[in-house]
Amino acid sequence: MASRKISPWLLFMIITQVIGEDTQSLIMSLISNAKFECANTTCLPFSNVIKSNIMKCQAACLTQSQCRAATFHRSTSNCELFADMLNQNANMLADVDAISMNVISGTRFPP
Repeated sequence: MASRKISPWLLFMIITQVIGEDTQSLIMSLISNAKFECANTTCLPFSNVIKSNIMKCQAACLTQSQCRAATFHRSTSNCELFADMLNQNANMLADVDAISMNVISGTRFPP
């Protein structure tokens, strides 16, 4: 009988945790085989982290409120996080090893 009372409480806690983790969800656009060409300091990444795959690189960006774009390098598993980039798509450089991502503005919840 006690296990039946715990189950709804446990389910409530799991749902609450899942909803709480999704409060900073964003939508990102992907650009395959390209990376940001940073000829000036306004385009330099604010963080370089090692992530095992592109999904973890996306998550690294999505959990940082200042992150506006990211580039994942498949061969090195290097994930570059960028902030305050103006016109991100204007300066792209072809790179078959890279996948770049842009946060789509207006998709952050809460805003």
